Amino acid sequence: MRGTFEERYRLLARLGRGGMGEVWEAKDLHLDRRVAVKFLSTHGERRNLTRLEQRFEREARLTARIGHPSVPTVYETGRTEDDGLYIVMELVDGSTLSELLKEKGPFPVRLAAAVAFQTADVLVHAHRIHVIHRDLKPSNLMLTSNGTAKVLDFGVAAALKSDPDEPRLTMTNEMPGTPGFISPEQGLGQDATARSDLYALGCVLYEIVTGKPPFEIDRGAVPVVLILRHISDKPLPVAELRPDTPPALAELTMRLLSKDPAERPSAQEVQEVARACMEPQSTTLLRELFSPASPRREPTPGNEAPEAPRPSASLTEQVRTLTARGEHAKAAALLDEHLRGLRRPLDDTELVPLRLTLCELLFASEDFNRAYDAYFALGGALRRGRPKTDRDVLACRVGAAHCLAELGRTPEALHEFEALLPVQQHVFGAVDRIVFDTRYEIASLTARGGHTEAARDQLGALIADQQRILPASDKRHVRAEGLLVRLDRLIKSA
Repeated sequence: MRGTFEERYRLLARLGRGGMGEVWEAKDLHLDRRVAVKFLSTHGERRNLTRLEQRFEREARLTARIGHPSVPTVYETGRTEDDGLYIVMELVDGSTLSELLKEKGPFPVRLAAAVAFQTADVLVHAHRIHVIHRDLKPSNLMLTSNGTAKVLDFGVAAALKSDPDEPRLTMTNEMPGTPGFISPEQGLGQDATARSDLYALGCVLYEIVTGKPPFEIDRGAVPVVLILRHISDKPLPVAELRPDTPPALAELTMRLLSKDPAERPSAQEVQEVARACMEPQSTTLLRELFSPASPRREPTPGNEAPEAPRPSASLTEQVRTLTARGEHAKAAALLDEHLRGLRRPLDDTELVPLRLTLCELLFASEDFNRAYDAYFALGGALRRGRPKTDRDVLACRVGAAHCLAELGRTPEALHEFEALLPVQQHVFGAVDRIVFDTRYEIASLTARGGHTEAARDQLGALIADQQRILPASDKRHVRAEGLLVRLDRLIKSA
């Protein structure tokens, strides 16, 4: 199938096939934009054609009703000249979670939490308007290049409060959903509820954190065996398969997989726990660095490296005291002297936290030139052996960009923050506080460069996202809204 239909949509490439149809990338010739077009596929089932058409049309209605940024927008529905149904939707650029799992394995914990948060946000919204998905799974969840999760395929979704005039579209003995992600109650033939979606979310979260689904069966086994495992078996604990998982996230995942729907946490509780796991560490680098060290990896026999001397108790106390007094320059001098005395390479893994703390102290003391040099040198050394997505590499880039801004090198600072943003979105997810901070800096620097209208647009989008994600007490609301007020005054007085 290729060509143009409705004198408007030019089909470009088939993106895939689903249970109810096939999806094509197309170009909207009227609005000059790329879209996704989903066509109903009957697979020769003329006997059930009416039911299939009703389900297809319902998918369009339910998807449009949800109206959530993490659900693709429905633009139009209709029939082709040969009487085939179609839905024109937002084209999502990204990869499904199943594709990412195959390519890269388990997700970073903070990214997994961000996916759980955004998916739960969709469920909160959908369940509020009495819609359940009934088929959440990694292949029905996409992650865009900026870290936004998208929930796809409401093809088997159902209204919790059905319209009495709408026919029942699930036939007797027909079980909606996918065996590997189906809730125990659905497996037993009971109706799906909002808590069934949460069980499926638990299956998804389990897989993206551990790299494997809660239950597996031998190749060639019939799907009912997998359904029976969901009904009766208990999955291995997340903490056993992925020990670095935050205890709260591991416990949440296992509770989502409870056999009894009443024991599963609500979508709002999923959001609360996921939000906490998305946040950066609440302690500063300075406090982290002087806390008891984590266990060290054993060196290769015969190639042992000398252990890096730790700061003495007196040095630690002095740095803490000076920092508490606001005497950052003196604290930086003490730490710098200690590091120089060690004569170790810049990228020495055990000393990186100390060097990052020195950079922070130099910045806090407003010695921005030295702070920039320190961030730049450390970042350059780390990039020789670490990927650009490494947390310490990113910390150096962020610090250097802040220094450039403080030094009045606005175009350079803006360029660096704009380059940082997509990398941070990939590592932390689109709704992480670190990403919000970078978006704020971009808007602020854009305004400083004289582009107030563009900065205002950036702030408007940022404020909308922060209001949707962050608690009302978060200071980021006041910061962004304050800058927006100042920009409005500038624009009015211009």
